[in-house]
Amino acid sequence: MSDTSIKPWAVLKNILCFFNAAKCCVHTATSASGIKIHVAAGVLSLIAVLLSGPSLAAELRLFAAAGVRQPVERLVDDFQKKTGHTVVADFDGSGRLVAKINLSGMGDVFMPGGLMYVQQLEKENKILSWKPVVAYTPVIAVNKAKPADITALQDLAKPGIRLALGDPAAMAYGTIAATILERAGLKEAVAKNVVVYGATVKQLALYVAQGEVDASIIGRADAFQFKDKVAMVAIPEKYYDQEIAPAAVLRSSTDIQAATALQDFLASPEALAVFEDFGFLPPSKKQ
Repeated sequence: MSDTSIKPWAVLKNILCFFNAAKCCVHTATSASGIKIHVAAGVLSLIAVLLSGPSLAAELRLFAAAGVRQPVERLVDDFQKKTGHTVVADFDGSGRLVAKINLSGMGDVFMPGGLMYVQQLEKENKILSWKPVVAYTPVIAVNKAKPADITALQDLAKPGIRLALGDPAAMAYGTIAATILERAGLKEAVAKNVVVYGATVKQLALYVAQGEVDASIIGRADAFQFKDKVAMVAIPEKYYDQEIAPAAVLRSSTDIQAATALQDFLASPEALAVFEDFGFLPPSKKQ
């Protein structure tokens, strides 16, 4: 659907065009009033300088996966201070964010827990561009009261182990865990030990940290945030494809310039340093 709203930036550009035309007329019509011409030209030059600077402050809507909430909240605060733009962030499971974007027809930037969600919206022509930001590295998060019982992927199938897994329809790590268990030939055996399916990776991490379950397959960064209560068990790389968290500009954006600036900032080296503080890795690095 086309955007028929009046944009202040476009109005100001039209005003500039009008004054440029008027400037030419002033020069042509009055050659004897040098002072007046000089003043008029100075005012017009000032308007041109103002209009050639950054766009007016925008309000951006960011849809971001729950798993990146902590670093993204810090980065959004930095971005707002640097640019004057306002960012309204909605953190949720990636599948639910896609549903919100489709239902509302609104949004400026989308940062899900996996590239597949951007590709899904690309097929519907709702993505303008995307950039990789960080890697999602799956690990087995184990409550530290159970470290001797779970030291490898196959231990998740042991009788008596209580597991939480992600809902594949709601979140990226639900899909990732399903792929890992399928490739390892453990899907049916492990399913018998699942006592709860979570909608976000934060829920899964809390279940493990609080001892409500013994283990879960979540992101390295999520387990890292509970390192005092949660141990990490590596998963062999042959069982999963490295997933990335991309930042995508949505075609529904009401300010493409500002949305692209936010996308660039989230994918910048400055932002990567913040993500690494929270346990994330760059897409090019392995665990």
